[in-house]
Amino acid sequence: MLKMDSVRSQLDSKFKQASSDFQTAAKNMNGMSMGDWLMFHQHMKQYSSATWAANQEVTLNHNLARSIINDGR
Repeated sequence: MLKMDSVRSQLDSKFKQASSDFQTAAKNMNGMSMGDWLMFHQHMKQYSSATWAANQEVTLNHNLARSIINDGR
């Protein structure tokens, strides 16, 4: 069974890498070549997916904590 710490660690690692790749692709766009745009678009999609996954993990933790608190009442 997966532990939340290992999932969080993997999400953080993927998010940092996607963010770095996205920023690098944006900085390295030399003109308007199709290759530059395709690389930028690919990294933008990866960054978007990593952001979505990180947000889902935060929502999961919030909902879990809220459920625990409500069950304790």
